[in-house]
Amino acid sequence: MNKNNQFGKNESRTKNAMLNLIFGYLSQIGIILLSFIGRKIFLIFLSADYLGINGLFSNILTVLSFAELGLDTALVYSLYKPVADNDYNMVFSLMKYFKKIYMILACLIFCIGIAIIPLFKYIVNSDLPLNYLIICYLLILINTVLSYFVAHKVALLSACQMQRVQKTVLLFTNIILQILYIIVLIIWKSYILYLCATIISTIIGNVILSVIFNRIIPDSYQNANIVMFDKKSIISRIKSTFFYKIGAVLVSNTDNILISALVSTYAVGLYSNYYTVINSIQSFIAIMTASLISGVGNLAVKKTKKVQHELFDMFLLIYHFISAVGFIGFYLVFNDFITLWLGKQFLFEKSVVLVIAMNFYLTNILNPVYIFREANGLFQQTKYVMLIRAFVNLLLSYFLGIKFGVAGIFLATAVSLVITSFWYEPKLLFSKVMHDTVWHYYKKVIKYLSITIVSFVICCIVCSYFGEGFFTLILKVICICCINVILFLGINLKTPEIEKIKTYIKRK
Repeated sequence: MNKNNQFGKNESRTKNAMLNLIFGYLSQIGIILLSFIGRKIFLIFLSADYLGINGLFSNILTVLSFAELGLDTALVYSLYKPVADNDYNMVFSLMKYFKKIYMILACLIFCIGIAIIPLFKYIVNSDLPLNYLIICYLLILINTVLSYFVAHKVALLSACQMQRVQKTVLLFTNIILQILYIIVLIIWKSYILYLCATIISTIIGNVILSVIFNRIIPDSYQNANIVMFDKKSIISRIKSTFFYKIGAVLVSNTDNILISALVSTYAVGLYSNYYTVINSIQSFIAIMTASLISGVGNLAVKKTKKVQHELFDMFLLIYHFISAVGFIGFYLVFNDFITLWLGKQFLFEKSVVLVIAMNFYLTNILNPVYIFREANGLFQQTKYVMLIRAFVNLLLSYFLGIKFGVAGIFLATAVSLVITSFWYEPKLLFSKVMHDTVWHYYKKVIKYLSITIVSFVICCIVCSYFGEGFFTLILKVICICCINVILFLGINLKTPEIEKIKTYIKRK
């Protein structure tokens, strides 16, 4: 790779965004296929109990990583302007500063992780020996800590709209990882060696990413000097995002802990299969979202609020369409897919699947708000809303979990979203950034929600005539996609959002 004198090779925001999407999607397809194969092999040689333990410990460590919450967002936001201005000294200084913080946090998280081991007897509901579980947990903890060693480099790549570099490295290391998984499971059938393979692949990935990073970052950055900068504003931004994201982690990563404590660790294993599928789809959406955040972040520095407003409306339509397809698709074909992939013994009842699908829908229709809030640096104003949501979610999860089991825990997630972030964050965004009434947003949301409900009813009726099997599943997916395309496109054909999408397509 040849070096250049500007970050991101001076490519346009649109071109960078498209490259990130293409590379991100191609790598993600490979990662998903490998993970599905790896999970199938996992269940052949190990039991669902191990899947439950793996999911539970991963969630515990995600919650423990609260110390770094807000740091990644604050770093990327702080880098937007110096990257856009090619201010190498400032970028270099920020990177040095954040690298030190990440190293301190890695040590802190490791120590906190060790300290909670005595609590395992209260949250782990499994027949596996406790000492064995502690060894497994420590290996997962080590792997978590290792990821912090390149976190600052990943942030700079994101600010430069070069996430494709990380995605390519991630695909390569996942290929290595899945090969190691297959060898370990077939020959030794050992979960501990399985976790050791994860650590080896993480180390390899860190080394490769660092080598590529040093090759593609401009020489001017490599030879830059330390300069003074306002650390107080960055620390204030970190504090604000910390409160918001610790709430987000408590909302999204305590379900497995609650399922394990209130239902069983085996149920965590069942959910981990559904989560793998959801996370695979969500990862595609996340690639697009991350790419758009960095693009809108650069746009916010240089363009008018009117341009942002037009883009927001376009994104709102796109994300509602994606969410509708995902919601209806998950509800109607989720169990069909799990049956073909793993077998009927790994299924949840339909009511649980409905709530899981509903959470997917509610989360993703808020993505446009999240994109523009992050890109415009609205950290201070949202720092408490997610904490309130997390408190409501934990309270409801406990009582609904006791009453309705797994379905109740997931339902609590949906209810807590609707009564907090769902109305507050759009109101804030339109007040501070769009300078428009929030009813502009709600009218569109109601319109798209109505289309989704009509589509849901039609899809349920149509798919009720289909049977089971691989080709039937494919046919269901095609029908769901076609029905949503017809409804969303037909009803919105003459709107400015569709015209904006056409303009971007023609520009390519």
